[in-house]
Amino acid sequence: MILFFDIQPSHKRLEYNQTLTCQQCGHFGRFEVYVMANRFRLFFIPLFTFGKRYAVRTTCCDSLYQLTPEKGKAIEKGQTATITADDLTVQELGTRAMTKECQHCGHTQARGSNFCSHCGQSL
Repeated sequence: MILFFDIQPSHKRLEYNQTLTCQQCGHFGRFEVYVMANRFRLFFIPLFTFGKRYAVRTTCCDSLYQLTPEKGKAIEKGQTATITADDLTVQELGTRAMTKECQHCGHTQARGSNFCSHCGQSL
């Protein structure tokens, strides 16, 4: 007898919209909430899910955060919930969060630079 089983990661976007001014990049965007888990499958039929966790991605700079399980479960159940900074743990900063634009010429610079490499003006 041959058994085919595997464990496969899964993710699903939840219906949730909350606008924000991003703390990382300073732009206007919104949160997108995802539930991620692992699925045990037997003969390609999912039997059970384990290791469930919740993630939040910002649309402005693509920064990724881990969301507390309490808020994640409330959002998954369709309850009204507001995500605060205390509910998030930074996992990965997006590309726009690591750069900023020069006020004089608009050239993209790395965060923390004091002078623009394009026009030489002070940031």
